[in-house]
Amino acid sequence: MKHGFYSRIAKENIQKNRRLYIPRILAEAGLLGCFYILLTLAMDARLSEALGGAYLSAFMSFGAVVIGLLSFILILYVNSFLMKRRKSEYGLYNVLGMEKRHVVKLLFTESLITSLLSIALGLLLGVLFYKASSLLICRLMRSGIVAGFYYLNAVTLLIPAGIFLALDLFAFLINSITILRMKPVELMAGKHAGEKEPRIRWLLLIIGLLTLGSGYAYALTVKSPLAALVGFFAAVILVIIGTYCLFVTGTTFVLKCLKRNKGYYYNCRHMPAVAGLLFRMKQNAVGLASIAILATGVLVMISTTVSLYSGVQDTVNTNYPQQLYLSANQTEDDTVTSIPSSSLTEIVESAAEEYGLQIEHIEAEKMLTVSYLTRGDALLTKTEVTGGWSPEELTGAIFITENTYTQLKGQTYFTTDARHLDLGKDEIAFCRIMSTVRNLGEAPETLTIHGKEYRVKEMISYFPVSINMGTLVDVVGIVVADEDALEEIYLAQKAAYGAYASEYMDRIGVIFADEEAVSAVAAAFTRTVIDKLRASYPGALSYSLDTKWEALHNVLDMYGTFLFLGILLGLVCLFSTILIIYYKQISEGYEDRERFQIMEKIGMEAQEVKKAIGSQMALQFFLPLATAAVHTAAAFPILLKLLKILMLTNTQLFVSCTLITLAVFALVYTAVYLLTARTYYNIVH
Repeated sequence: MKHGFYSRIAKENIQKNRRLYIPRILAEAGLLGCFYILLTLAMDARLSEALGGAYLSAFMSFGAVVIGLLSFILILYVNSFLMKRRKSEYGLYNVLGMEKRHVVKLLFTESLITSLLSIALGLLLGVLFYKASSLLICRLMRSGIVAGFYYLNAVTLLIPAGIFLALDLFAFLINSITILRMKPVELMAGKHAGEKEPRIRWLLLIIGLLTLGSGYAYALTVKSPLAALVGFFAAVILVIIGTYCLFVTGTTFVLKCLKRNKGYYYNCRHMPAVAGLLFRMKQNAVGLASIAILATGVLVMISTTVSLYSGVQDTVNTNYPQQLYLSANQTEDDTVTSIPSSSLTEIVESAAEEYGLQIEHIEAEKMLTVSYLTRGDALLTKTEVTGGWSPEELTGAIFITENTYTQLKGQTYFTTDARHLDLGKDEIAFCRIMSTVRNLGEAPETLTIHGKEYRVKEMISYFPVSINMGTLVDVVGIVVADEDALEEIYLAQKAAYGAYASEYMDRIGVIFADEEAVSAVAAAFTRTVIDKLRASYPGALSYSLDTKWEALHNVLDMYGTFLFLGILLGLVCLFSTILIIYYKQISEGYEDRERFQIMEKIGMEAQEVKKAIGSQMALQFFLPLATAAVHTAAAFPILLKLLKILMLTNTQLFVSCTLITLAVFALVYTAVYLLTARTYYNIVH
């Protein structure tokens, strides 16, 4: 062969098949660009240091792995489509005298050209959009801007290029093996393969029903956020397996049922669609299932991350009614003493005076916080439980006296149910502060604590003390009659837990007159409070200082990173969905052209052909959208539990974001469907 022969033929082939190769090059470039952005964000130490982004590196690394897996799947899918369309062409080269090793060389040259174009364009897009991505991260985190954002080094360029070059090489090896093992006649007939009417594979159908049903059942019945966290990915895998199985054989079952329905099937609009789909469902099913899974990924990622970010302020306000919480203990000779709230108040007031901050209100709170296991209407210590126990049984209880309740109920700015209790000796008032499992009765008449039965005199919705015990377990508030009743519970849990027992907490909650003013000097102010606390109590000191502004910063770091990652992965899933739809339309357009031309020749009018095409495409491409909507609805309960772990308890916000995301995605999906339908019809007609 003359020098440059393979490259010249390869360029001509790519040019002739540009309708197939241009989307493939753009798709790989887009995937590589997104991979480059996430990898560079994970490795750019300037961003983590400037943003205080404790989550940035880990989340971006996770996103890069996800995009790498999606790229592997998508490149192999596109490669299988391209190979199916080009098999006859490679077979023709072989028939005309070109040896298979020469055909493989030609294939290698084509693959090399498209791969280099994809990688070069992908790196260019990644470098160009990295600055915009960095600016977006800063905006989402409400953080200062890092000057420049120009971050280029050999590692972040070579790693993406090397990974995607390896993916392209793997695809080339698969194609080479296909060409070498097939006879020229088989290659020539390759694009017509897969047109036998498939059989219903009952075993696969049963597996699909069982796996999908199991995934749905777990998502709908999971009780606690902890169980949801543990089983979420297993449920996702079950749903994915079930989706593929049911699309592969379940659609065949449905189409055969439609075929048996004579009133529906023997119709010029329905028969071509049902028959065409039935004979090609083996190759259609995997693509349709992939579209459904990717569409579900878009809906879940966008709706959850937008919900989290939109509810940032609401989340922080719910968990921090006051702007600063301070408590401290001092240990001497193994004796733990709680520092009184009056001393803590003096320290905070002194620090506030130094910085010219005005305090509007201070709450003095005395409480006892104990962890229990719940069995029936009883709160039990682990020493009272025989055998195993479930994480769903964990409950945190906050105890205060009626006197504390009465003092605080008129001071808080968030009172909704501050009633007069008038508790007797063995009576309590009960409040659900955080309900994730509801392992106690809705309104228990009695509650047993450390073997003693208390009558629940009042079920209250307002509890004047808030504490962040996490959102993995139930948290309840209990008001007891007096100090003697509280001391009895304290001594009982002390005997049960020993060195791990809880101590009384004297805590103050502070509200400042100007929240922006204290936020401006937040770091210096909190350091001053800690220094004054240590100076006043120089012994063995332990303290807890929680501030609303620090919580807001941490939540913005997490949620902002989540939102950016959700948007980027959502976009990757979206254009992956579009790419699969595009290639399916082109592939099926070429395969259906001869069928519909024959139908027109035997008397079917062009308008009837168009209606038949519309019916076939509607059956195919709106089925994945409906499936994605059903998957998202089934996942809703488990997603709510997972969002509680991330401190979002606003169900209405999540419902609104999910519905808006579904509506927008449906519009985009429909637009893609209409555009590709026109291409399909032009090819067929």
